[in-house]
Amino acid sequence: MKTLLGNILSFAAFFSCAFGLLVWLNASFLATDHYNNEFTVKGNLIRQTPSPKVVFVGGSNVAFGIDSQTISDSIGLPVINAGLLAGMGLRYTMDRYESYFKRGDVLILMPEYDHFYGDVTYGNPETAGYLPYLSDFAPSLLNLKQWNVVVTGFFKTTLQISVKGLYYKLLHSFRKEGNVFEYKMSGFNRLGDEVSHRSLPPNINNTGAYTVSGKFNAGYARHLFNQVRRLQHHGVQVVWLPPVTSRANVALNRKQITLIIERMKTAGFTYAACPDSLAYPDSLLYNAVDHLNKQGVEVNTQRVVRILRHCLGVNRKRIANK
Repeated sequence: MKTLLGNILSFAAFFSCAFGLLVWLNASFLATDHYNNEFTVKGNLIRQTPSPKVVFVGGSNVAFGIDSQTISDSIGLPVINAGLLAGMGLRYTMDRYESYFKRGDVLILMPEYDHFYGDVTYGNPETAGYLPYLSDFAPSLLNLKQWNVVVTGFFKTTLQISVKGLYYKLLHSFRKEGNVFEYKMSGFNRLGDEVSHRSLPPNINNTGAYTVSGKFNAGYARHLFNQVRRLQHHGVQVVWLPPVTSRANVALNRKQITLIIERMKTAGFTYAACPDSLAYPDSLLYNAVDHLNKQGVEVNTQRVVRILRHCLGVNRKRIANK
């Protein structure tokens, strides 16, 4: 019995040391340009940019969907693109960034439709599992469901980074990077836009739609609505926009989108534009139903500018009359 216990403890110690070495190797060498590191960069941008400023928050539809500098030039305010990945979980994203907003700021909130259904808002293991690697990770913000996702994903993510990271490091040491898109932190510009894909050849895997599945997450909807009310109470203007996606995706999920709109209306919120206004043909997509190519970014940016000019103008008149 003592021998068995000793073997178990020895194996546990060996496994812990080996896994700890992998984590250190990833953080120090293999994952320095990891796409998800941009989460911390975007958070620092929100904190360090003086108010008033405009901050877009959402999934990758935001990261791949706007030209922040063009919007900034058009509305006369600094703009930050804080969109990253739906899989990071909107709940953690908003919980982490909420305290960074100051009076006079404008939050453009563009949740993925999935974030209102099932457990998508709590993140997926492949993405949220990376959170412990971030320097600004705040574990106290996680609920039990999020903890389960993060812990499960952390082990999987660590192993994937070790294998894939080493492969790409070796590959690029012998051969220069080609015209193939890679998800990495260096693909973002200084305002948080993913720009590396705009100069690459078209990606043919950019069509289709997917069904938003699961039950409407009323518990998280209340959490988000209360969060928005707190921000508004502290002088932050919140503009709700539907996420950028394909026309086919909106058509396929019309029922689910209608329910979101109804629940928002009951809570006193509305989209500043109809879902179809930010839904695009496949010709404007890049490599996913919610990632726009260069032309798509240009078209969407101009539409967003028109919406914001109207919304911010109305809000400023209301403030002046108070």
